[in-house]
Parts: sequence; structure tokens; C-alpha cells
Amino acid sequence: MTKEEQQLIDGCIKGKEASQKQLYLEYGPLVRGVCLRFASDQDEANDMFHDIFVFILTHFKDFKNITSLSGWLYRISVNKVIDHFRNPKRNVTDLADNLETVASTSTPMMPEILTIEKLMEFINDLPEKRRIAFNLYAIDGIPEEEISNLMGETPTNVRTLISRAKESLRKRIKNYLNHEEFEI
Repeated sequence: MTKEEQQLIDGCIKGKEASQKQLYLEYGPLVRGVCLRFASDQDEANDMFHDIFVFILTHFKDFKNITSLSGWLYRISVNKVIDHFRNPKRNVTDLADNLETVASTSTPMMPEILTIEKLMEFINDLPEKRRIAFNLYAIDGIPEEEISNLMGETPTNVRTLISRAKESLRKRIKNYLNHEEFEI
């Protein structure tokens, strides 16, 4: 860890507003990126981002031996996002309602190429557990065994979730590029 990072952490522990603002400005995009990859929509990402930053700012003093501030913030973010999805009190919208909303608000379009925004939309449309497993594996590069521990799933179930996510994405991308409607 650099001297500047340690000073930033020390300032946050002491509750210095300037340090907290600097942490937010420098590392907020990292945390927000994690939230956006896992959330089903912008509002959910904003809620997770807020909760994670509050947790970080109130728990710096509890963590020792932070060797990389960005690595530590990334790991905390991923763990808190997974905790968010484990929470049974969370308001989960029924998939049928989501599909009905999308169907009623979408307009026909003729895709020519697959943009990163469209790919992220497809990933965000995956069922929750598939989306989480796929993001952790394909984007974050976390091994299946560790994903199994993080998600509280068996290794076989994690492999199945990842496989089904890949297959769903393949079909969705193929249909999109062939100007066909996607069916679940």
C-alpha cells in the first residue's frame, strides 16, 4: 500500500470529510462498476452503491492488513453485492412483470452490431443467480470454487448457473443479430 493510500484510510477512520470525498472521487467508479454489473437496474445499483460506501466508511477501522486499497474495496464491493442478493427481505420483482414491462415499452429496432451497452443489457436480463455467477466468473475471473463459497452454492450448481448463463447469452445475441425476438 502506498503512503497516500494509508493517509487516505487514516483520514477516513478519523472522519475527515476531505478524505472521505477523495475516497469517493478516486474509488467510487470502481465500486459503482461492480454495482452496475450485478444490479438489474440503475436504481438497484444506486442503492447497493450507497450501502457499500456507508459500510466502507464505517468499517475501515475494523480491517487490518489492507495491502491494496483498490483490491480491498473491490472485494468488499463484490461481497456486499452478493450479500444484497442473499437478503430474503429484498424486494424482488417477478420475471413475468419485467418481461411485460419490457414488451410494452420497447420499440422494434434493426440491430446491426452488438454494442457493449446491449451486451450488458443482456447480462443484466439474466436471472439473478445466473447473472451473479456469470459476472464473478467471466468478468471478474473468480474461480468456480470461490464463487461456490461466495454464493453458498455447490460447485456443480455454480457450473450449471454459468453454463446456462452462457447458453442464454449465446441465444440472445444470435437472435439479436438475426433481427429476431428473444424468447425465454
